[in-house]
Amino acid sequence: MAKRSRLPWIIIGGIIILVIIVAAVFLLNPSSQPVKILVPVITLPPTVSVAPPAPEAPSCTIAINGRKEPPSSIQLSVMANTCFAGDITELRVSVNGVQKGMLDASPGASSTFAGTSGTNSVTVVARFANGAEKVVYMGMIE
Repeated sequence: MAKRSRLPWIIIGGIIILVIIVAAVFLLNPSSQPVKILVPVITLPPTVSVAPPAPEAPSCTIAINGRKEPPSSIQLSVMANTCFAGDITELRVSVNGVQKGMLDASPGASSTFAGTSGTNSVTVVARFANGAEKVVYMGMIE
């Protein structure tokens, strides 16, 4: 029987060893290039919260007169009121920054409020049926 050559087996073995070496180099030495993963980006427009506009006070006039009642009381009187009936829900009176009570909105109505013996800062704020508020009187009463 003729002896077979070992050369084809040596070549096949060499190729297998070469493939194993190349695979080991790729697996053990990771690439210096970063792996890029594409992620979809979704952008939404910002939402803007807008407060509804404040209600406007009616264009009527409320005339108030204030005077000192010695030693420390303040008398406020409604001289005129051009607002329609039901437009005004309250007239809040503050003396020296402290709420002291309510004043009737009818022309000729008057009320007395506690103040101090010196100069008093008086503010009257009208609150209207539509929710609006407006300063209708602000003054220093001595």
